[in-house]
Amino acid sequence: MNHTLIDEIAPRADDRRGLSNWVDRVARVTRAIETWRRRQRTRAQLAGVDAHILRDAGISEADRFIESNKPFWEA
Repeated sequence: MNHTLIDEIAPRADDRRGLSNWVDRVARVTRAIETWRRRQRTRAQLAGVDAHILRDAGISEADRFIESNKPFWEA
């Protein structure tokens, strides 16, 4: 019998607990990807903010540089 990755991660139809675990895993991955995309987007926006707006918000140029250059997976 050929064994595939889908066979490894997908639960059998009659295994409710397995289905719940699989759905939970997919939901966690989905939330992580959404978080990463939001970080990437907001950091790019921060990088483009004018200096006078940063000053009004109390954000230094150094803070902007540090935050906008973090990788998307880093909080």
